[in-house]
Amino acid sequence: MPLNLEAPDFGLVVPQLLVFGLAMLLLFGDAFLPRDRHYTWLTGVSLVGYAVAMVSLWWQDGRNEATFRGLFRADGLTIFLSVVILVAAILSVMVSASYVERLEGRMPLGEFYVLLAFSVLGALLVASAGDLVMIFIGIELSSLATYVLTAFAKRRLTSIEGALKYFLLGIFASAILVYGMAWIYGSSGSTNLDLIARNLQEAIGGEDVRDASLLLGLLLLLVGLGFKMAAVPFHFWTPDAYDGAPTPVTAFMSVVPKAAAFAATIRILVQGLGPLRNDWINLIAILALLTMAFGNVVAISQRNVKRMLAYSSIAHTGYMLVGLAAYQVTGGDPDQGVRSLLYYILAYTFMNIGAFAIVTWLQHRGRGLTLDDFSGLATSHPLAAAAMTVFMVSLMGVPPLIGFYAKYYVILAAIEADLLWLALAVVVLSAVSAFFYLRVVAVMYFNDPEREPRQARTPLLDAGILGMVLATIFLGIFSTPVIDLADRWVSALSVGTRIAGGP
Repeated sequence: MPLNLEAPDFGLVVPQLLVFGLAMLLLFGDAFLPRDRHYTWLTGVSLVGYAVAMVSLWWQDGRNEATFRGLFRADGLTIFLSVVILVAAILSVMVSASYVERLEGRMPLGEFYVLLAFSVLGALLVASAGDLVMIFIGIELSSLATYVLTAFAKRRLTSIEGALKYFLLGIFASAILVYGMAWIYGSSGSTNLDLIARNLQEAIGGEDVRDASLLLGLLLLLVGLGFKMAAVPFHFWTPDAYDGAPTPVTAFMSVVPKAAAFAATIRILVQGLGPLRNDWINLIAILALLTMAFGNVVAISQRNVKRMLAYSSIAHTGYMLVGLAAYQVTGGDPDQGVRSLLYYILAYTFMNIGAFAIVTWLQHRGRGLTLDDFSGLATSHPLAAAAMTVFMVSLMGVPPLIGFYAKYYVILAAIEADLLWLALAVVVLSAVSAFFYLRVVAVMYFNDPEREPRQARTPLLDAGILGMVLATIFLGIFSTPVIDLADRWVSALSVGTRIAGGP
Protein backbone atom coordinates (compact mmCIF):
# COMPACT_ATOMS: atom_id res chain seq x y z
CA MET A 1 0.00 0.00 0.00
CA PRO A 2 1.56 3.36 -0.97
CA LEU A 3 2.00 5.83 1.87
CA ASN A 4 1.20 9.47 1.21
CA LEU A 5 4.23 11.31 2.59
CA GLU A 6 3.08 14.72 1.37
CA ALA A 7 -0.29 16.39 1.92
CA PRO A 8 -2.59 14.41 4.22
CA ASP A 9 -5.90 13.29 2.77
CA PHE A 10 -8.53 14.55 5.20
CA GLY A 11 -11.21 12.76 3.20
CA LEU A 12 -10.02 9.49 4.73
CA VAL A 13 -10.67 10.68 8.28
CA VAL A 14 -14.09 12.30 7.81
CA PRO A 15 -15.94 9.84 10.11
CA GLN A 16 -13.46 10.43 12.94
CA LEU A 17 -13.64 14.20 12.43
CA LEU A 18 -17.44 14.07 12.53
CA VAL A 19 -17.44 12.19 15.84
CA PHE A 20 -14.87 14.63 17.25
CA GLY A 21 -17.07 17.51 16.10
CA LEU A 22 -20.04 15.80 17.73
CA ALA A 23 -18.13 15.59 21.03
CA MET A 24 -17.33 19.32 20.87
CA LEU A 25 -20.93 20.19 19.97
CA LEU A 26 -22.23 18.14 22.89
CA LEU A 27 -19.73 19.83 25.19
CA PHE A 28 -20.94 23.30 24.24
CA GLY A 29 -24.56 22.19 24.25
CA ASP A 30 -24.17 20.86 27.78
CA ALA A 31 -22.73 24.20 28.86
CA PHE A 32 -25.18 26.58 27.20
CA LEU A 33 -28.48 24.78 26.63
CA PRO A 34 -31.13 25.04 29.35
CA ARG A 35 -31.30 21.91 31.49
CA ASP A 36 -34.90 21.16 30.51
CA ARG A 37 -33.81 20.80 26.87
CA HIS A 38 -30.86 18.48 27.42
CA TYR A 39 -32.78 15.25 26.94
CA THR A 40 -34.39 16.22 23.63
CA TRP A 41 -31.61 18.23 22.02
CA LEU A 42 -28.50 16.36 23.16
CA THR A 43 -30.04 12.97 22.50
CA GLY A 44 -31.15 14.04 19.04
CA VAL A 45 -27.78 15.57 18.22
CA SER A 46 -25.99 12.38 19.34
CA LEU A 47 -28.17 10.11 17.22
CA VAL A 48 -27.87 12.33 14.14
CA GLY A 49 -24.12 12.77 14.60
CA TYR A 50 -23.39 9.05 14.76
CA ALA A 51 -25.74 8.38 11.84
CA VAL A 52 -24.02 11.01 9.67
CA ALA A 53 -20.61 9.58 10.57
CA MET A 54 -21.82 6.13 9.54
CA VAL A 55 -23.19 7.41 6.22
CA SER A 56 -19.83 9.10 5.50
CA LEU A 57 -18.15 5.67 5.57
CA TRP A 58 -19.85 4.63 2.36
CA TRP A 59 -17.79 7.19 0.42
CA GLN A 60 -14.69 5.23 1.47
CA ASP A 61 -15.99 1.93 0.13
CA GLY A 62 -13.57 0.44 -2.36
CA ARG A 63 -10.62 2.56 -1.24
CA ASN A 64 -7.49 0.99 0.17
CA GLU A 65 -5.26 3.88 1.06
CA ALA A 66 -3.23 5.33 3.91
CA THR A 67 -2.55 8.92 4.94
CA PHE A 68 -0.84 10.97 7.65
CA ARG A 69 2.38 9.02 6.97
CA GLY A 70 0.61 5.71 7.41
CA LEU A 71 -1.05 6.53 10.73
CA PHE A 72 -4.55 6.22 9.21
CA ARG A 73 -5.89 3.61 6.84
CA ALA A 74 -9.09 3.55 4.85
CA ASP A 75 -9.71 -0.06 3.89
CA GLY A 76 -12.34 -2.73 4.23
CA LEU A 77 -11.53 -3.50 7.85
CA THR A 78 -11.85 0.19 8.73
CA ILE A 79 -15.31 0.39 7.19
CA PHE A 80 -16.72 -2.79 8.72
CA LEU A 81 -15.48 -2.17 12.26
CA SER A 82 -16.43 1.51 12.12
CA VAL A 83 -19.97 0.56 11.12
CA VAL A 84 -20.17 -1.85 14.06
CA ILE A 85 -18.83 0.76 16.50
CA LEU A 86 -21.21 3.48 15.28
CA VAL A 87 -24.21 1.13 15.34
CA ALA A 88 -23.30 0.24 18.93
CA ALA A 89 -23.03 3.94 19.75
CA ILE A 90 -26.50 4.66 18.35
CA LEU A 91 -28.01 1.73 20.24
CA SER A 92 -26.23 2.79 23.44
CA VAL A 93 -27.74 6.29 23.20
CA MET A 94 -31.21 4.82 22.70
CA VAL A 95 -30.77 2.52 25.71
CA SER A 96 -29.16 5.07 28.03
CA ALA A 97 -31.04 8.34 27.41
CA SER A 98 -34.00 7.82 29.75
CA TYR A 99 -31.90 5.85 32.27
CA VAL A 100 -29.37 8.64 32.76
CA GLU A 101 -32.10 11.27 32.86
CA ARG A 102 -34.39 9.54 35.38
CA LEU A 103 -32.55 6.84 37.35
CA GLU A 104 -29.42 6.71 39.51
CA GLY A 105 -30.15 10.16 40.97
CA ARG A 106 -30.52 11.89 37.56
CA MET A 107 -26.96 11.79 36.28
CA PRO A 108 -25.70 14.67 34.08
CA LEU A 109 -26.80 13.70 30.58
CA GLY A 110 -24.53 16.10 28.70
CA GLU A 111 -21.38 14.83 30.40
CA PHE A 112 -22.49 11.27 29.75
CA TYR A 113 -22.87 11.87 26.00
CA VAL A 114 -19.53 13.69 25.77
CA LEU A 115 -17.69 10.79 27.42
CA LEU A 116 -19.55 8.34 25.20
CA ALA A 117 -18.49 10.28 22.09
CA PHE A 118 -14.82 10.32 23.09
CA SER A 119 -14.90 6.60 23.79
CA VAL A 120 -16.43 5.99 20.36
CA LEU A 121 -13.82 8.27 18.78
CA GLY A 122 -11.00 6.28 20.37
CA ALA A 123 -12.47 3.03 19.07
CA LEU A 124 -12.78 4.51 15.56
CA LEU A 125 -9.13 5.56 15.66
CA VAL A 126 -8.12 1.99 16.47
CA ALA A 127 -10.26 0.61 13.65
CA SER A 128 -8.56 2.92 11.13
CA ALA A 129 -5.02 2.73 12.55
CA GLY A 130 -2.06 1.76 10.43
CA ASP A 131 0.58 2.30 13.08
CA LEU A 132 1.28 1.00 16.58
CA VAL A 133 1.34 4.55 17.96
CA MET A 134 -2.14 5.32 16.62
CA ILE A 135 -3.47 2.03 17.98
CA PHE A 136 -2.19 2.88 21.46
CA ILE A 137 -3.59 6.43 21.33
CA GLY A 138 -7.00 5.17 20.22
CA ILE A 139 -7.14 2.44 22.87
CA GLU A 140 -6.21 4.86 25.64
CA LEU A 141 -8.67 7.54 24.51
CA SER A 142 -11.48 4.99 24.48
CA SER A 143 -10.39 3.41 27.77
CA LEU A 144 -10.06 6.64 29.75
CA ALA A 145 -13.57 7.73 28.81
CA THR A 146 -14.92 4.25 29.64
CA TYR A 147 -13.25 4.30 33.09
CA VAL A 148 -15.19 7.46 33.93
CA LEU A 149 -18.44 6.09 32.51
CA THR A 150 -18.07 3.00 34.70
CA ALA A 151 -18.01 5.23 37.79
CA PHE A 152 -20.80 7.48 36.52
CA ALA A 153 -23.28 6.26 39.13
CA LYS A 154 -21.07 7.88 41.78
CA ARG A 155 -23.66 7.49 44.55
CA ARG A 156 -23.26 3.71 44.42
CA LEU A 157 -20.17 2.19 46.00
CA THR A 158 -20.30 -0.77 43.61
CA SER A 159 -19.92 1.63 40.69
CA ILE A 160 -16.87 3.30 42.23
CA GLU A 161 -15.37 -0.07 43.18
CA GLY A 162 -15.85 -1.53 39.70
CA ALA A 163 -14.37 1.54 38.04
CA LEU A 164 -11.37 1.55 40.38
CA LYS A 165 -10.58 -2.10 39.62
CA TYR A 166 -11.05 -1.45 35.92
CA PHE A 167 -8.78 1.61 36.02
CA LEU A 168 -5.97 0.10 38.09
CA LEU A 169 -5.78 -3.10 36.07
CA GLY A 170 -6.22 -1.07 32.89
CA ILE A 171 -3.18 1.12 33.44
CA PHE A 172 -1.03 -1.94 34.16
CA ALA A 173 -2.30 -3.57 30.96
CA SER A 174 -1.60 -0.38 28.99
CA ALA A 175 1.96 -0.30 30.32
CA ILE A 176 2.47 -3.93 29.26
CA LEU A 177 0.95 -3.18 25.86
CA VAL A 178 3.20 -0.20 25.13
CA TYR A 179 6.21 -2.16 26.38
CA GLY A 180 5.38 -4.90 23.88
CA MET A 181 5.04 -2.30 21.13
CA ALA A 182 8.48 -0.96 22.06
CA TRP A 183 9.98 -4.45 21.71
CA ILE A 184 8.35 -4.89 18.30
CA TYR A 185 9.66 -1.49 17.21
CA GLY A 186 13.16 -2.35 18.37
CA SER A 187 13.11 -5.70 16.59
CA SER A 188 11.50 -4.60 13.31
CA GLY A 189 12.74 -1.01 13.02
CA SER A 190 9.30 0.57 12.50
CA THR A 191 5.96 1.24 14.14
CA ASN A 192 4.09 1.20 10.81
CA LEU A 193 2.24 -2.11 10.51
CA ASP A 194 2.87 -2.59 6.80
CA LEU A 195 6.57 -1.86 7.22
CA ILE A 196 6.78 -4.21 10.21
CA ALA A 197 5.34 -7.02 8.07
CA ARG A 198 7.67 -6.19 5.18
CA ASN A 199 10.77 -6.02 7.38
CA LEU A 200 9.93 -9.28 9.12
CA GLN A 201 9.27 -10.98 5.80
CA GLU A 202 12.59 -9.81 4.39
CA ALA A 203 14.45 -10.77 7.57
CA ILE A 204 13.18 -14.32 7.65
CA GLY A 205 13.32 -14.96 3.92
CA GLY A 206 10.13 -16.95 4.02
CA GLU A 207 11.12 -18.99 7.08
CA ASP A 208 9.63 -18.86 10.58
CA VAL A 209 11.10 -16.34 13.00
CA ARG A 210 12.35 -17.56 16.39
CA ASP A 211 13.98 -14.33 17.58
CA ALA A 212 13.62 -14.07 21.37
CA SER A 213 12.99 -10.31 21.39
CA LEU A 214 10.19 -10.61 18.85
CA LEU A 215 8.56 -13.44 20.77
CA LEU A 216 8.79 -11.45 24.01
CA GLY A 217 7.20 -8.44 22.32
CA LEU A 218 4.47 -10.69 20.91
CA LEU A 219 3.77 -12.13 24.36
CA LEU A 220 3.54 -8.67 25.94
CA LEU A 221 1.17 -7.53 23.20
CA LEU A 222 -1.11 -10.51 23.77
CA VAL A 223 -1.23 -9.80 27.51
CA GLY A 224 -2.15 -6.14 26.97
CA LEU A 225 -4.73 -6.88 24.29
CA GLY A 226 -6.09 -9.82 26.30
CA PHE A 227 -7.00 -7.44 29.11
CA LYS A 228 -8.76 -5.04 26.74
CA MET A 229 -10.91 -7.81 25.25
CA ALA A 230 -11.47 -9.57 28.63
CA ALA A 231 -9.81 -12.86 27.71
CA VAL A 232 -8.93 -15.37 30.43
CA PRO A 233 -6.71 -15.06 32.47
CA PHE A 234 -6.81 -11.27 32.02
CA HIS A 235 -10.51 -10.93 32.78
CA PHE A 236 -10.51 -10.16 36.52
CA TRP A 237 -11.90 -6.65 36.14
CA THR A 238 -14.90 -7.69 34.05
CA PRO A 239 -17.53 -8.99 36.54
CA ASP A 240 -17.16 -6.14 39.04
CA ALA A 241 -16.94 -3.44 36.37
CA TYR A 242 -19.96 -4.78 34.48
CA ASP A 243 -21.98 -5.21 37.66
CA GLY A 244 -21.07 -1.83 39.15
CA ALA A 245 -21.46 0.33 36.06
CA PRO A 246 -24.86 1.80 35.12
CA THR A 247 -26.58 -0.83 33.00
CA PRO A 248 -26.48 1.16 29.70
CA VAL A 249 -22.75 1.73 30.27
CA THR A 250 -22.33 -2.01 30.77
CA ALA A 251 -24.09 -2.58 27.44
CA PHE A 252 -21.77 -0.08 25.77
CA MET A 253 -18.54 -1.32 27.34
CA SER A 254 -19.38 -4.93 26.54
CA VAL A 255 -19.27 -4.11 22.82
CA VAL A 256 -17.32 -0.97 21.85
CA PRO A 257 -14.09 -1.48 23.86
CA LYS A 258 -14.18 -5.16 22.86
CA ALA A 259 -14.58 -4.23 19.19
CA ALA A 260 -11.66 -1.80 19.53
CA ALA A 261 -9.54 -4.50 21.17
CA PHE A 262 -10.25 -6.96 18.36
CA ALA A 263 -9.59 -4.25 15.78
CA ALA A 264 -6.18 -3.67 17.38
CA THR A 265 -5.55 -7.41 17.53
CA ILE A 266 -6.38 -7.94 13.85
CA ARG A 267 -4.30 -4.95 12.83
CA ILE A 268 -1.26 -5.99 14.87
CA LEU A 269 -1.30 -9.77 14.46
CA VAL A 270 -2.69 -10.23 10.97
CA GLN A 271 -1.46 -7.07 9.29
CA GLY A 272 1.79 -6.42 11.17
CA LEU A 273 2.93 -9.74 12.62
CA GLY A 274 1.58 -12.05 9.95
CA PRO A 275 5.03 -13.59 9.39
CA LEU A 276 4.90 -14.77 13.02
CA ARG A 277 1.51 -16.41 12.64
CA ASN A 278 2.80 -19.89 13.44
CA ASP A 279 3.77 -18.56 16.87
CA TRP A 280 0.75 -16.46 17.79
CA ILE A 281 -1.86 -18.83 16.34
CA ASN A 282 -1.14 -21.41 19.04
CA LEU A 283 -1.33 -18.81 21.81
CA ILE A 284 -4.62 -17.44 20.47
CA ALA A 285 -6.11 -20.94 20.25
CA ILE A 286 -5.18 -21.69 23.88
CA LEU A 287 -6.61 -18.34 25.03
CA ALA A 288 -9.81 -19.08 23.11
CA LEU A 289 -10.31 -22.44 24.82
CA LEU A 290 -9.58 -21.08 28.32
CA THR A 291 -11.84 -18.08 27.79
CA MET A 292 -14.79 -20.06 26.43
CA ALA A 293 -14.57 -22.68 29.17
CA PHE A 294 -14.18 -20.27 32.09
CA GLY A 295 -16.89 -17.85 30.98
CA ASN A 296 -19.52 -20.51 30.40
CA VAL A 297 -18.79 -22.58 33.50
CA VAL A 298 -18.73 -19.65 35.95
CA ALA A 299 -21.86 -18.09 34.42
CA ILE A 300 -23.83 -21.14 35.53
CA SER A 301 -23.61 -20.16 39.21
CA GLN A 302 -24.71 -16.53 38.74
CA ARG A 303 -28.14 -15.38 39.86
CA ASN A 304 -27.41 -11.70 39.22
CA VAL A 305 -28.28 -11.26 35.54
CA LYS A 306 -25.70 -8.52 34.95
CA ARG A 307 -22.92 -10.70 36.36
CA MET A 308 -24.20 -13.64 34.35
CA LEU A 309 -24.03 -11.52 31.20
CA ALA A 310 -20.54 -10.39 32.23
CA TYR A 311 -19.29 -13.98 32.28
CA SER A 312 -21.26 -14.63 29.11
CA SER A 313 -19.37 -11.74 27.52
CA ILE A 314 -16.09 -13.41 28.52
CA ALA A 315 -17.26 -16.64 26.86
CA HIS A 316 -18.14 -14.80 23.65
CA THR A 317 -14.66 -13.29 23.62
CA GLY A 318 -13.45 -16.88 23.45
CA TYR A 319 -15.71 -17.63 20.48
CA MET A 320 -14.34 -14.59 18.67
CA LEU A 321 -10.78 -15.67 19.39
CA VAL A 322 -11.55 -18.96 17.64
CA GLY A 323 -12.14 -16.97 14.46
CA LEU A 324 -8.79 -15.25 14.88
CA ALA A 325 -7.05 -18.55 15.55
CA ALA A 326 -8.52 -19.86 12.30
CA TYR A 327 -6.41 -17.37 10.34
CA GLN A 328 -3.90 -20.21 9.97
CA VAL A 329 -5.12 -21.85 6.77
CA THR A 330 -2.80 -23.91 4.59
CA GLY A 331 -4.00 -24.27 1.05
CA GLY A 332 -7.32 -22.63 1.84
CA ASP A 333 -8.84 -19.18 2.26
CA PRO A 334 -6.64 -17.05 4.54
CA ASP A 335 -9.49 -14.60 5.13
CA GLN A 336 -12.06 -17.11 6.41
CA GLY A 337 -11.12 -16.72 10.06
CA VAL A 338 -11.06 -12.92 10.07
CA ARG A 339 -14.34 -12.85 8.12
CA SER A 340 -16.05 -15.06 10.70
CA LEU A 341 -14.66 -12.90 13.51
CA LEU A 342 -16.07 -9.72 11.96
CA TYR A 343 -19.50 -11.29 11.50
CA TYR A 344 -19.42 -12.45 15.11
CA ILE A 345 -18.65 -8.94 16.37
CA LEU A 346 -21.63 -7.57 14.42
CA ALA A 347 -23.93 -10.31 15.74
CA TYR A 348 -22.71 -9.84 19.29
CA THR A 349 -23.45 -6.11 19.09
CA PHE A 350 -27.17 -6.58 18.55
CA MET A 351 -27.86 -9.52 20.85
CA ASN A 352 -25.69 -8.42 23.78
CA ILE A 353 -26.76 -4.77 23.87
CA GLY A 354 -30.30 -6.07 23.44
CA ALA A 355 -30.03 -8.27 26.53
CA PHE A 356 -28.75 -5.37 28.62
CA ALA A 357 -31.49 -3.17 27.16
CA ILE A 358 -34.14 -5.50 28.61
CA VAL A 359 -32.41 -5.31 32.00
CA THR A 360 -32.53 -1.50 31.69
CA TRP A 361 -36.19 -1.70 30.72
CA LEU A 362 -36.93 -3.66 33.91
CA GLN A 363 -35.01 -1.18 36.06
CA HIS A 364 -37.24 1.59 34.75
CA ARG A 365 -40.17 -0.39 36.13
CA GLY A 366 -38.79 -0.84 39.60
CA ARG A 367 -37.30 -4.30 39.28
CA GLY A 368 -33.74 -5.26 40.10
CA LEU A 369 -31.04 -7.38 38.53
CA THR A 370 -31.60 -10.87 39.92
CA LEU A 371 -33.31 -13.81 38.26
CA ASP A 372 -36.26 -13.39 40.60
CA ASP A 373 -36.93 -9.98 39.09
CA PHE A 374 -37.65 -11.70 35.77
CA SER A 375 -40.27 -13.97 37.37
CA GLY A 376 -43.55 -13.96 35.51
CA LEU A 377 -42.48 -11.29 33.03
CA ALA A 378 -44.26 -13.16 30.25
CA THR A 379 -47.55 -12.70 32.14
CA SER A 380 -47.25 -8.97 32.84
CA HIS A 381 -45.26 -7.88 29.75
CA PRO A 382 -45.25 -10.60 27.10
CA LEU A 383 -43.51 -8.48 24.46
CA ALA A 384 -40.56 -7.72 26.75
CA ALA A 385 -40.31 -11.40 27.67
CA ALA A 386 -40.39 -12.38 23.99
CA ALA A 387 -37.60 -9.88 23.22
CA MET A 388 -35.43 -11.22 26.05
CA THR A 389 -36.09 -14.76 24.81
CA VAL A 390 -34.86 -13.82 21.35
CA PHE A 391 -31.64 -12.37 22.77
CA MET A 392 -31.01 -15.29 25.13
CA VAL A 393 -31.65 -17.92 22.47
CA SER A 394 -29.47 -16.03 19.99
CA LEU A 395 -26.61 -15.77 22.48
CA MET A 396 -26.94 -19.51 22.98
CA GLY A 397 -26.70 -20.07 19.22
CA VAL A 398 -30.07 -21.43 18.07
CA PRO A 399 -31.10 -21.12 14.39
CA PRO A 400 -32.21 -19.12 12.54
CA LEU A 401 -31.07 -16.22 14.74
CA ILE A 402 -27.91 -14.25 14.14
CA GLY A 403 -26.06 -15.88 17.05
CA PHE A 404 -26.33 -19.30 15.41
CA TYR A 405 -24.76 -18.13 12.17
CA ALA A 406 -22.03 -16.28 14.06
CA LYS A 407 -20.99 -19.54 15.72
CA TYR A 408 -21.51 -21.50 12.52
CA TYR A 409 -19.04 -19.36 10.57
CA VAL A 410 -16.51 -19.51 13.42
CA ILE A 411 -16.79 -23.30 13.62
CA LEU A 412 -16.50 -23.61 9.83
CA ALA A 413 -13.36 -21.46 9.84
CA ALA A 414 -11.83 -23.55 12.62
CA ILE A 415 -12.53 -26.80 10.75
CA GLU A 416 -10.99 -25.44 7.55
CA ALA A 417 -7.92 -24.38 9.57
CA ASP A 418 -7.50 -27.96 10.88
CA LEU A 419 -8.50 -26.86 14.39
CA LEU A 420 -11.14 -29.54 14.83
CA TRP A 421 -10.59 -29.70 18.61
CA LEU A 422 -11.35 -25.98 18.89
CA ALA A 423 -14.47 -26.32 16.74
CA LEU A 424 -15.70 -29.16 18.99
CA ALA A 425 -15.03 -26.99 22.04
CA VAL A 426 -17.30 -24.28 20.61
CA VAL A 427 -20.10 -26.82 20.14
CA VAL A 428 -19.75 -28.39 23.59
CA LEU A 429 -19.45 -25.11 25.48
CA SER A 430 -22.39 -23.62 23.56
CA ALA A 431 -24.41 -26.55 24.86
CA VAL A 432 -23.20 -25.75 28.39
CA SER A 433 -24.35 -22.14 27.96
CA ALA A 434 -27.89 -23.33 27.30
CA PHE A 435 -28.32 -23.85 31.07
CA PHE A 436 -27.94 -20.23 32.15
CA TYR A 437 -29.53 -18.67 29.06
CA LEU A 438 -32.63 -20.89 29.14
CA ARG A 439 -32.88 -20.44 32.92
CA VAL A 440 -33.76 -16.79 32.32
CA VAL A 441 -36.40 -17.83 29.77
CA ALA A 442 -37.84 -20.43 32.13
CA VAL A 443 -38.13 -17.93 34.98
CA MET A 444 -40.00 -15.49 32.75
CA TYR A 445 -42.50 -18.03 31.45
CA PHE A 446 -42.95 -20.57 34.23
CA ASN A 447 -42.55 -18.64 37.51
CA ASP A 448 -45.27 -16.59 39.10
CA PRO A 449 -44.63 -12.83 39.27
CA GLU A 450 -43.49 -11.67 42.72
CA ARG A 451 -44.85 -8.16 42.18
CA GLU A 452 -46.33 -6.10 39.40
CA PRO A 453 -43.85 -3.82 37.60
CA ARG A 454 -44.65 -0.15 37.85
CA GLN A 455 -45.62 1.80 34.76
CA ALA A 456 -43.01 3.79 32.85
CA ARG A 457 -42.78 5.45 29.44
CA THR A 458 -39.55 4.70 27.57
CA PRO A 459 -40.32 5.20 23.85
CA LEU A 460 -36.69 5.55 22.72
CA LEU A 461 -35.62 2.47 24.66
CA ASP A 462 -38.59 0.53 23.30
CA ALA A 463 -37.66 1.50 19.74
CA GLY A 464 -34.08 0.41 20.32
CA ILE A 465 -35.17 -2.98 21.66
CA LEU A 466 -37.50 -3.49 18.70
CA GLY A 467 -34.71 -2.64 16.26
CA MET A 468 -32.30 -5.07 17.93
CA VAL A 469 -34.89 -7.86 17.94
CA LEU A 470 -35.51 -7.39 14.21
CA ALA A 471 -31.77 -7.26 13.49
CA THR A 472 -31.16 -10.41 15.54
CA ILE A 473 -33.81 -12.26 13.55
CA PHE A 474 -33.38 -10.95 10.01
CA LEU A 475 -29.58 -10.62 9.94
CA GLY A 476 -29.55 -14.29 10.88
CA ILE A 477 -32.06 -15.40 8.27
CA PHE A 478 -30.33 -13.25 5.63
CA SER A 479 -26.78 -13.75 6.83
CA THR A 480 -25.28 -14.39 3.39
CA PRO A 481 -25.24 -10.72 2.23
CA VAL A 482 -23.58 -9.68 5.49
CA ILE A 483 -20.88 -12.34 5.33
CA ASP A 484 -20.31 -11.51 1.65
CA LEU A 485 -19.85 -7.86 2.62
CA ALA A 486 -17.36 -8.84 5.31
CA ASP A 487 -15.61 -11.08 2.76
CA ARG A 488 -15.25 -8.24 0.26
CA TRP A 489 -13.93 -5.80 2.83
CA VAL A 490 -11.55 -8.30 4.45
CA SER A 491 -10.23 -9.26 1.02
CA ALA A 492 -9.35 -5.60 0.46
CA LEU A 493 -7.37 -5.66 3.70
CA SER A 494 -5.50 -8.77 2.62
CA VAL A 495 -4.62 -7.23 -0.75
CA GLY A 496 -3.15 -4.20 0.98
CA THR A 497 -1.19 -6.37 3.39
CA ARG A 498 0.26 -8.50 0.60
CA ILE A 499 1.27 -5.40 -1.36
CA ALA A 500 3.15 -4.25 1.74
CA GLY A 501 5.06 -7.50 1.80
CA GLY A 502 3.05 -9.23 4.50
CA PRO A 503 1.68 -12.76 4.43
